[in-house]
Amino acid sequence: MYLKSIILLSFCFLISYSGTAQINKISDELKAKIDSTYTSLLKKNKVTGTSIAIVDNGEIVYATGYGFSDLENEKKADANTIYGIGSMTKTFTALSVMQLQEQEKLKVTNSIKDYLVDLDIENPFNDGNQIYINDILSHTSGLPSDILNGFFVDTPPSISWVIEELNKQRMISPRQYTWAYSNVGYGLLGELISRVSGVTYGDYLKQNIFTPLNMTSSSIGYELSNTAKTYGYNGKKFYKEPSIRDVAAGFISSNVIDLSNFITMLIGDGSFNTKQIISPNSLAEMERDQLTNVLLPFPLAYGYALWSESAKIKNIKKNDSTVISLIGHNGSTGGYNADFKYIPELKMGAVILTNSFNGGSINSASKLLKIYLENSKNMEVNLDYSTPMSFKGTTPKDDEILGKYNLGQLIIDVKDVNDVKDENKIKFNQGIAKAILTKKSDSNNYTAKAWILGIIPKKLKGQEFQFEKLNNEIYFKQVYTKSKNEFYVGKKKTDHLPIPASWKSMYGKYELTGEIYTAKDNTSWDISDLKVTLSEKNGILKLDVKSKSAINGTFYFDIISDTSAVLGGVGRGTGDVARILENGNLYYSGFELSKTK
Repeated sequence: MYLKSIILLSFCFLISYSGTAQINKISDELKAKIDSTYTSLLKKNKVTGTSIAIVDNGEIVYATGYGFSDLENEKKADANTIYGIGSMTKTFTALSVMQLQEQEKLKVTNSIKDYLVDLDIENPFNDGNQIYINDILSHTSGLPSDILNGFFVDTPPSISWVIEELNKQRMISPRQYTWAYSNVGYGLLGELISRVSGVTYGDYLKQNIFTPLNMTSSSIGYELSNTAKTYGYNGKKFYKEPSIRDVAAGFISSNVIDLSNFITMLIGDGSFNTKQIISPNSLAEMERDQLTNVLLPFPLAYGYALWSESAKIKNIKKNDSTVISLIGHNGSTGGYNADFKYIPELKMGAVILTNSFNGGSINSASKLLKIYLENSKNMEVNLDYSTPMSFKGTTPKDDEILGKYNLGQLIIDVKDVNDVKDENKIKFNQGIAKAILTKKSDSNNYTAKAWILGIIPKKLKGQEFQFEKLNNEIYFKQVYTKSKNEFYVGKKKTDHLPIPASWKSMYGKYELTGEIYTAKDNTSWDISDLKVTLSEKNGILKLDVKSKSAINGTFYFDIISDTSAVLGGVGRGTGDVARILENGNLYYSGFELSKTK
């Protein structure tokens, strides 16, 4: 699912300078550099407000805010302004799980089903039918990514409801198959924390993380008085932020002062003000790349809710270079965007929080650290540095790539790459566009061009595509030309089952029925008008979803039985199951839909 495009309105209101609360232990020159940079970024990117902080050797050296936390009342953002931190919450969840392991209340190498005995999701794969906690922590468990009904809502359903819905689903892949981000998986970890600790997830955080770290402005939800309002793409229209069902995946709110204490603990080997929050060994396990053994290589390093990137720094005076790690996590809820990064080798870190849809365009803590290092430490910083990946597969022969590739929202049918008329070209339709992949003469990559409405050409810049053979399967990959990162997005189907009569009889239009959870005051997540059309295209089940909300698109399903089908593709948002219910209704991602005609 994707957020619908919104036409950007003109941006004419004033961006303020930093608010009243500020910590300043840097030079006037560096302060002026940072202030001018972020004041300019806010105006250019139509962001209402932001707060930032920099930590150096366990001390906050700069913390401030820009723009507004409340535009209507002209309240300026500052270092004390509270924001939702979205998926940064996952790092707190992972830390809590590791604490509980140290308390011998659980083992991350155990199955979560040992603790959540009511979880009984179908597993069609030959991998032991277990869901290991460490796999959930690293998003390699094979759990579905999301249950869309009830995710962003006014009043979220309970975790018991989520578990019941998961039991109607199926695992999307075997464990350790690939990295597939799962919010619902972290929601289960929150329930795990509650059950083994004997207190609610929020109370556990308060007792074991917030209070020991003096995080007095951190909580679950957006209820504290100094919480920033959120705004849309134009940076000036109020956007009511809904609640988040999967609390342990993304519902913490905090400010840059509190999060600086969190960073101080991380760069201090788990210690803060002489208190050991987590052992160095457990922290090292959180930071360690957990994706080295997955079947389909992933171009980025991910531990337990901690991303790890490489950067190269050069000491200008000494003229020597070294590679450092930038570790952290970002988060986005729509209106709130957040990011934190720390550099273990230099004992420093940074955090940036914003309150607008466009905040994601400016909330790079890595870039804030780059400004700090280059202007205070006499260093050059290359954030584009990366180590080339090693892949396990080989290049398939031309005749091996022939066939259909279901990418979930796109079907690619490779019929004959050696056709005389269309030599080395692959054609397919995507919505109102016709796309053409053309094989490059100097590599096995394909470039892409789309023709909108059949007449307007548009070249897909910065991306190429590739086929790879791995374990006798042919995969379709997306290649980013600048970073050289490669992502598996689909594989050739060798067992296309024909659509049975039971599914054909379901073709038609549907509307929501049963339990419906929505955000009535938020047009981005108000699903009350959601409509679905079920049909087929080229022998593949097709689901068209339409609404005024963020849940929209065309999705293609592969048949697995007379009553079940799975969404195609590889990775996040794929492999989800659609079912024909006993009452004749259609079921998908927590939604029950009844036929209208």
